[in-house]
Amino acid sequence: MAIRLDQLPPHLRAQVERKLREEDTRRNAPRIAQDAPERGTGKETGGRAAGGTAAKKRRREPNKTEAEYNRRFLSGRGRYEAVTLRLPGGSRYTPDWVSVEDGRMTLHEVKGAYRFHSQGRALTAFREAVAAFPEFGFVWAVRRGPGDWEITRHA
Repeated sequence: MAIRLDQLPPHLRAQVERKLREEDTRRNAPRIAQDAPERGTGKETGGRAAGGTAAKKRRREPNKTEAEYNRRFLSGRGRYEAVTLRLPGGSRYTPDWVSVEDGRMTLHEVKGAYRFHSQGRALTAFREAVAAFPEFGFVWAVRRGPGDWEITRHA
């Protein structure tokens, strides 16, 4: 079962619409020179080197596997990290992609074939989100090799 955008609670609907607008603005904005991190003496960050804890928060971009999934299975229409869900245990879950088709929202989690230690935590959060939010559609996608994907849908 999937939920329509107009069926979301007002606070969640506002969050989704804001993220969608930001993504549209970012996609339609002309590309200027890549923002290279400035290298300084460290004085401007209180003695810490640039890129430390005082560095500006960088805009997140999908990795190659996530970008390939968006191209192949979402036809480039996915919204990257557009929604964050607050889970019952107090933790948060941010799916890699959010797709909205015909007013229905599906959350996609994409993993590569190489298993990092963080994949176990991601799977736990994914399963908790599936149980806590039955109104959304969920997809767990693992890239096994070039062109080989294992996709599991949770209604």
